[in-house]
Amino acid sequence: MKKLNKILLVDDDPTSIYINENILKRMEIKHEVTVLTNGKLAFDYLITNCSSNSNNCPAFVILDHHMSVMDGMELMEALNKIDLLRNNNVVFLLLAINTTPQQIEIFKDLGVQEFTSKPLSKQTKQFAKPGV
Repeated sequence: MKKLNKILLVDDDPTSIYINENILKRMEIKHEVTVLTNGKLAFDYLITNCSSNSNNCPAFVILDHHMSVMDGMELMEALNKIDLLRNNNVVFLLLAINTTPQQIEIFKDLGVQEFTSKPLSKQTKQFAKPGV
């Protein structure tokens, strides 16, 4: 499978980060993984990398729901308010643990396309769309 240029992993749990980075490495779908530990850092990163030059925008964002500072839902709401990602073709995958069906529907409305539980699995490979 062709590797994605950039993946953004947003999670505040060091163990989950370690496991998910290793899973991505074994699946051979990533070229560069940027890890950020909360939604505010991810928001700033996406503004910087997706606003002026979409070549710097990650193709795939793996997002935890529950984080300090700014959680996954707050991040998606903030991104929708500024309409940053509409033309960037970024695929969002939510790591949905202890997430209610109602919350899943809200995430869908906010633009999250895929959902999986922690940690990532082989199924994640089907969500990644190289060349996006």
